[in-house]
Amino acid sequence: MGRSAPSAPTAPRLLPWQNRGVTYHQPPRAPARAPFALRLALAVWVVSEAAAFFGLVYLIGLFYTILVFIGTTVLGAVLVRYTGAKSLRAARDYLNSGGDPARELPNGYALAGAVCLAAPGFVTDLVGLLLLFPPTRALFRGLGRRLAASVPTVRFGGGDVIDGEVIAERDEPVRRDPGHGEGPRSIDQGP
Repeated sequence: MGRSAPSAPTAPRLLPWQNRGVTYHQPPRAPARAPFALRLALAVWVVSEAAAFFGLVYLIGLFYTILVFIGTTVLGAVLVRYTGAKSLRAARDYLNSGGDPARELPNGYALAGAVCLAAPGFVTDLVGLLLLFPPTRALFRGLGRRLAASVPTVRFGGGDVIDGEVIAERDEPVRRDPGHGEGPRSIDQGP
């Protein structure tokens, strides 16, 4: 009587990441969270910076606190430029004299102290001042060595070493730049 022919079953509606027969898409993943220790250290740093700022406002007033805040940032920027140039010269001389690049380069802690001074905040200013003065720098040097020792070494390639000899495939000799002798090259570009 009024019955119609049965219709073909419809396919269920698929979500965007579900397989449609063409490609397979994964549902979007939540970004990985930072380790708890890092999140805790960041929270402690923010709270200590805020406490130092409001404590200084209470002691000397808002105007002078902002003046000190701006002054230490400008001083840090000037010191970054000075210690950065000095550190770059010292590192260049160290490497040109045959120093081991895997070892600690000179003036690295002083440069880190200048960067801490340039960063806004009074706790980082205190850390920056401690890094700038050589007697207190020794505290951070020991901490830096301990942290560097705990980082696993990274090896590239396989573990096998194959001794061999390079044979030139060209018949013509390799041309060198005129004016450059044999021996180690200097990284000093000089005037």
